[in-house]
Amino acid sequence: MLKLSTLFLFISVALSIPETIEEYRLQLQANALYEKREYIRSESTLRHLLKILPQSENTESSTFNLACTLYKQGKYSEAASMFAHKSKPSVEHEDITLKSLFNQGDSYAMAAIETTTKSKKTEYFQTSLDRFKLLLLTNPNDGDAKVNYEIILRYLHELDPPHHASSSSSSDQKSKPLPKTGVSQDMVDRLLEKAQQDESSLMRKLASKKSTAAKGSSNNLDW
Repeated sequence: MLKLSTLFLFISVALSIPETIEEYRLQLQANALYEKREYIRSESTLRHLLKILPQSENTESSTFNLACTLYKQGKYSEAASMFAHKSKPSVEHEDITLKSLFNQGDSYAMAAIETTTKSKKTEYFQTSLDRFKLLLLTNPNDGDAKVNYEIILRYLHELDPPHHASSSSSSDQKSKPLPKTGVSQDMVDRLLEKAQQDESSLMRKLASKKSTAAKGSSNNLDW
């Protein structure tokens, strides 16, 4: 099954002014609601928090958390857009950026699974594949991204299997680019070979379209 990156970021806040105390209270409240699986109320709290937060790292983290609540409610397309929120370039935001990129890929894949329109499925799966490809170019050692890349690639093949002439040899087929992915077969082969070398526990098949599994199977607390 698809893996989701870290759900919910927990932020340390310096309590030096009254406004910060209110922000911290809302962050704690959103977290508590999320832990209770009250995702709608957690979403509402985070939206209120984002209205009063100044533009800062806390804004980036709260936006990420809001996207997580949307994902948990099955609002995959909206979650993908929220995960696409751009952080200001900095070392501090790099981790959130990578997690967001992973979760964008996962959200688009789940949106594809939910829709019944073939053209939309293909569009969402292709966008998902592009996100995981970009993530692997940034971090080639991300085992979970490799696994998800392979799963999405298989879904795309099932939607639109490549057509080869019966007289074509297997070596000729291997050299041809994959349809609609924009990724060469050689690159795919390398990614798949590396993915197969990862721990077998990473290799799970998507068993349910309603899956909301988290990457790492647990929430990491960073606050």
